[in-house]
Amino acid sequence: MAYTNKQIVQESYRSLLICVDSYEQRQMSGRLCHCSFTQHKSFSNLMQLLLLIEQTVEEIDYPSSSTQKRVFRKTEANFNPPVCCEMKEATGAAATFRVRILFRQNASWQGVVSWLEGGCEETFRSALELVMLMDNAILNPAPCDNE
Repeated sequence: MAYTNKQIVQESYRSLLICVDSYEQRQMSGRLCHCSFTQHKSFSNLMQLLLLIEQTVEEIDYPSSSTQKRVFRKTEANFNPPVCCEMKEATGAAATFRVRILFRQNASWQGVVSWLEGGCEETFRSALELVMLMDNAILNPAPCDNE
């Protein structure tokens, strides 16, 4: 099936690229890429990465959240839709993952993660499952069997 330019742009807009540059003692650091960014956003630990992803999906409002964000005090979020451009391809020194968040339900994310170096793709049902899949790929870097 051939994709149109519009479908390619939409798919690029819906994808995040996680470039893991270091994973010493299971401490992840690297860069997050999205087509709305003018430059990559760096993270030095898992919490920063998760917050960057959440901030990005909130800003682009895709996918829409099924629950209202819970905070201690009410804040108003300003939404300015970013202009989509072609995502700059990058790779991480330790691993590279393309993440498509398809749903935000039950205060978590559900979607598909692709491990680019390993050549495989897996669905995830929560942010924790996403992290566990990434951890497993980095610690066990054997390529996936294409069944």
